[in-house]
Amino acid sequence: MQIQVRLFATLRQLAGWSQQPLELPEGATLDDALAAIDAHYPALTIGKRTFYAAVNQEYAKGDQVLREGDEVAIFPPVSGGSCRHIKYSGRNRHCPTSIIFIG
Repeated sequence: MQIQVRLFATLRQLAGWSQQPLELPEGATLDDALAAIDAHYPALTIGKRTFYAAVNQEYAKGDQVLREGDEVAIFPPVSGGSCRHIKYSGRNRHCPTSIIFIG
């Protein structure tokens, strides 16, 4: 079966591509896909990184079984950002009780 692999942020920069097809045997899991990515693209060192994975735009665990045409997205943890696109909720703008990210 064939799935689509999408990389984001530093992973995309290391690989030099953002999306690639990947051929896997029927019944392969997300863990199998990650091992195949490491085998095909060793510079990514997926197995040695902290990352998140999603299957068809939903977070997934390694034992999730993949199907023909699934999209597997892999991205590193995200932090930081700018306050100009943040809407604060609460009384004190400098110490918000909750934050809603916009855009």
